[in-house]
Amino acid sequence: MSRSAPVDHPDALRLVVELESVYVACDDCGHSRVLHLTNLQKAADLGVHNYMQLCRKIRCSECPKMPTAFRNLTIRPSWRGAELLQSMA
Repeated sequence: MSRSAPVDHPDALRLVVELESVYVACDDCGHSRVLHLTNLQKAADLGVHNYMQLCRKIRCSECPKMPTAFRNLTIRPSWRGAELLQSMA
């Protein structure tokens, strides 16, 4: 994953407060977790304002700290209201 990968994501500049949750899985060790609304609100309080910034901050808590360019993470956002839009289509 290159350092600029989240920038190319269509939702990169959406606000963290628009997220319902974020699923994070480490492709190296297999550890996974879900960042819920309370975790995301804490991140916003600490100055992480958009999805791109959040992706750059997420790390695996089980693996040794590595530079951003060398992390192998799967990150799947769940946006608030997305389920309503899908049910209306």
